[in-house]
Amino acid sequence: MPINTIIIEDEEKSLYVLHELIRQQATDLIVCGTASHTGPAVELIETNTPDLVFLDVRIADGTGFDVLRRLSHRNFELIFFTAYNHYALEAFRFAAIDYLLKPIGIQEFEEAVDRVRKRIGDKQRRFATDTLLHNLAQQQQQHKKINIATLNGYEFIELSNIVWCKSDNTYTTFYLTDSSKVSSSRNLGYYEDLLNRSNFCRIHHSVMINMQLIKSYVKGKGGYVIMADGTELDISQRRKGEFLDRLAL
Repeated sequence: MPINTIIIEDEEKSLYVLHELIRQQATDLIVCGTASHTGPAVELIETNTPDLVFLDVRIADGTGFDVLRRLSHRNFELIFFTAYNHYALEAFRFAAIDYLLKPIGIQEFEEAVDRVRKRIGDKQRRFATDTLLHNLAQQQQQHKKINIATLNGYEFIELSNIVWCKSDNTYTTFYLTDSSKVSSSRNLGYYEDLLNRSNFCRIHHSVMINMQLIKSYVKGKGGYVIMADGTELDISQRRKGEFLDRLAL
């Protein structure tokens, strides 16, 4: 199973050594980018959603910890490496899977990567179990209805027929699978708890989507989704972490 990998390192020699270790000892690690400065490192991680990041504690314009603090989410495995021992304690506070001292030895590298593989495998097994439980819950909720308060009374709509909904001040508009829409006289917060329990996710302060009706997700700083009805909806950076957790990405 390929493991998408990013390397954050500003020393050319160390970068070369790490590339060689990956090439010779860990061919399942696919390096999809490198960066040597804080800003580009953050952008690279945000746009690629890696499985693993090798992160030097000292980089050209700051530290690896600066990179972590600027990320909107951190849903990847992490290996710190550096020539400086005194940074180890803070690295472990960030739950690093391992901490490699330069020059990196082959055995230490292999052991760290093996632990990464195990953690990723465990995560996938948990995801498979969660998916099974989720699918069972979806079957139970397939015909569950929501009553939507309109200006003229109430409309009762199956949750599975709601593609997405958007709040406009005190009103909420529900966009349905048959291309129709229903406007409610209540705001989105009124419906949020029920929708969250029925596999909807808030991707913006004014937008919730049906996770079962996502057609595709396009990566980016925040990224956006294309829904089953063809609508493109931006994901706010603040909501991206929760959204990716729900997708288990």
